[in-house]
Amino acid sequence: MKRSIYFMLATLLMVSVSCDEFLDVSAPSQVDEDFVFASVDEATKVLMGNYEEAYDLNRLLHYETEAVGSDSECHPENYSSQGRHIPEGLFASEFPIDDGNSKSTFDRSYKVINRCNLITEALEERPEYLEAVANGIPNDWTHLYGETVTMRAHLYRLLVHYFGDVPYYVTPVRTPDEGNELGLVSRDEIYESEIEALRSVEPLMYHIGEGAINAERFSRTYTLALIGGIALDAAGWQTRRTDFDYGGVSFEQKGIENETWKAKYVRRTDWETFMNIAKDYLNRTVMSNAATLITTDERGSGFDNPFQRNFQYLMDLQVSPESLYESGYTRGYNSDFPYSFGRPSGGGGSNAYPAKNYGQGRIYASFYYGAYDPEDMRRDVTACVTANSGAASELLIDFTPGSREKGGLANNKLDESRFASPYTIAQRKSGCNWQQMRMADVILNLAYAYAMTGEEGPAKAELTKVRSRAFSAEHQQEKVIDYITGLSGQSLIDAILEERKLELATEGHTRWDMITSGTMPERIKKLRDTQIAMVEGLKTDGYYTFPNGVTISNYIYTKYVRMSDIDPLLNLLTTQTPDDITTADPTYPVLVPGWRGTSDLWTDYIATLPSDEVNLAIRGMYEYIDPESPEGLALLADGYELSPWGANIVANESQYTSDIFRGYPDSYYDAGQPPRYVRAIPSETILKSNGKITQGYGHANPVDVGGGG
Repeated sequence: MKRSIYFMLATLLMVSVSCDEFLDVSAPSQVDEDFVFASVDEATKVLMGNYEEAYDLNRLLHYETEAVGSDSECHPENYSSQGRHIPEGLFASEFPIDDGNSKSTFDRSYKVINRCNLITEALEERPEYLEAVANGIPNDWTHLYGETVTMRAHLYRLLVHYFGDVPYYVTPVRTPDEGNELGLVSRDEIYESEIEALRSVEPLMYHIGEGAINAERFSRTYTLALIGGIALDAAGWQTRRTDFDYGGVSFEQKGIENETWKAKYVRRTDWETFMNIAKDYLNRTVMSNAATLITTDERGSGFDNPFQRNFQYLMDLQVSPESLYESGYTRGYNSDFPYSFGRPSGGGGSNAYPAKNYGQGRIYASFYYGAYDPEDMRRDVTACVTANSGAASELLIDFTPGSREKGGLANNKLDESRFASPYTIAQRKSGCNWQQMRMADVILNLAYAYAMTGEEGPAKAELTKVRSRAFSAEHQQEKVIDYITGLSGQSLIDAILEERKLELATEGHTRWDMITSGTMPERIKKLRDTQIAMVEGLKTDGYYTFPNGVTISNYIYTKYVRMSDIDPLLNLLTTQTPDDITTADPTYPVLVPGWRGTSDLWTDYIATLPSDEVNLAIRGMYEYIDPESPEGLALLADGYELSPWGANIVANESQYTSDIFRGYPDSYYDAGQPPRYVRAIPSETILKSNGKITQGYGHANPVDVGGGG
């Protein structure tokens, strides 16, 4: 379901309301609703218009906070250079309540929700739908109904994620007066209501692979996982208002109440009820086998990395068998992947090799060096140490704040050089899908739910599935079996959360994990302390060695090489570094770190480059080599040059230490303050609510409208 064709049809047939502002509604469309819903095909085209809106909704704030605001993921620019770093860093200063992306996400989500309510209302009149429901037999009508309900739940989950307690309605709003009477509804009521709605529709939906449904549309497979995800949210820790009535729900609290902006960090006392719901539905998702964890790499010798295979499907413009949901994009149309969330490129906006990739999503050096086991095959797939120059050659990543090759370690899961058919015509038009949910995410959530309810055997079994594929056969016993066997109680829960961070880094899930696991304050403090220790080591000794034995240095050794002189058959870009490679191997400096290089399909262009030197040989990436030592002198004599690496972290110390989560300083941690991550409700919504909606979490009200939360 790539976007263009369906969208053009849906534009002509949309049954909708105008929602330029939240619920600023006008009369329904003049299009004849009976005509639009005369067939499943026509109704599907209407729903596709909703997908067009929904695809991009979470992308806006995903870009601003989720993929850059965790204890593994960060932004590339100076803190002061972009206003979006204020909410990402937990509001060290106040932020416009009508910030463009935040307001757009809020308003457009309700626009799509109201369209969903119109569609379900119309489908409920169809005899084919009613007959199928009565008989309990899925058909295209019941699937479409369930798909629409799932889209609505998907968006309410998004709204609660960013805005906390929000307006809630499940029937169409057709007039401004109806909209203006809506106040805020407890997230608990929203979670419980949407879980029940999804439970009622999922039996009459198609799994992925049934009824021509793939992972580019909401399926029964995704709906099962969404029930599990919403239940996890309901069971988790969140920052809540103290000036809002949560009815009969009681809470347990971490830390203190912030009396200035009236909030506390809590979870429901009956959280286990929802954890059990999560466990049930996540298990049903896994057992459906409609989407599967990729555990083998069929591409043959040299590849040997099933973790990377998942992302290669996206770069081959195919739907991954591991996907439960991908936002579908069409080549030649706007696409933010991998422009914002892939390996950076310094190319121009068009006709470059590859064209510009900005590289918004970055990785903390302490996470890359200190969290990954050196044998973990996910490390080099996840983070890149070289960028694309834009002229078919490698550039060393620079920790100086900026974009493209600057800004620090970037996402390597997507790389336009690695596309089966690279698109060099223009930036942001690669056609690469956004994989929003994949099976590894579901399996690790299931492991977490098992561990939280004391079922350690099943928790370890699910954890083993994901961790096992990250290590080669020779490391299974030590790195997987022995490691997991020794876990129990809190150490098992912590290990699952750490595994989620290692597995899902750069994909934008870790920030929410930090929040709902109740560990956000501790993890912020640990990250900042680790980064400070690293910087101090670099300043004092010129290097810093992490507890796992891996070392980052101020300078590393690099030189451009002619690949034909080393091994003309080496395919650096798309093959796994051999397990047994050592520094004595002549291919070592171009194979370590792995998964880098340039496209072999650009041979004619590469041939025009000086000396055909397009690849970087690198030494000292994970060990300190003293320039005055025999080894260092030999490398310099061999044509290597000392290239700034950690030195640029030191030169921009505040970027990598005190600017981290600036809105949650150590004093907040010491005092037990709740994390302030919730965004402001737009002013238009407050002003038109007749006093029913007021701002929370310390954000400004547009006027003194009075009333409660």
